[in-house]
Amino acid sequence: SLQGWRASLLGKPMRTRNLLRTILQPIAIAIGLAMLARAALHIYAIPSGSMSPTLAVGDQVVVTRYFGQMPERGHVVVFRSPLQADELMVKRVIGMPGDLVDSRLGHVRVGTHTLAEPYLMRQASSGAIQAQIVPPGCYFVMGDNRDDSYDSRNWGFVAADRVVGRARLILWSSPREHGHDEILASPVSPNAAPAPRRARHLFKWVE
Repeated sequence: SLQGWRASLLGKPMRTRNLLRTILQPIAIAIGLAMLARAALHIYAIPSGSMSPTLAVGDQVVVTRYFGQMPERGHVVVFRSPLQADELMVKRVIGMPGDLVDSRLGHVRVGTHTLAEPYLMRQASSGAIQAQIVPPGCYFVMGDNRDDSYDSRNWGFVAADRVVGRARLILWSSPREHGHDEILASPVSPNAAPAPRRARHLFKWVE
């Protein structure tokens, strides 16, 4: 009938729109999630042993941004160098805003209490740190390989607005020092960390 023919014509555009929606909606969601992931996390390569044994040369590390949160003591963070804005560094947060930081017999103290640091390459290797109070909005950071780390002992505090994010996961490890973006740390020295067993640095959480 004429009425049935008209209903058939009207139904075709509706079916076409539903088909396009079925195809395009997942694509749009995937693009949105990809953009969100790109804004929230990055992958960086570690070129030096200043954070050994936690991070080794060649480790490819996932770094997530802080959204509505701030770094905490013990977090391994990536930040823009206080000396050169276009360089990145990776260290561990030792002193929080308002903390009194110093050292005694090579051990770091926070508020006159010795800080337990099981992650260090070598215990009692922090050297002499003059007593100082971490300013508001700043952090005192150090490498886990204290014998071979250029950190807050040398150039002072890191402002919170220079922190890029927290190192979360080692995806894989490569003997090459280049990869994605480069994280600068201390130069090569006689105290450089030994080559890691790379199988231990695959899909490993950064602690």
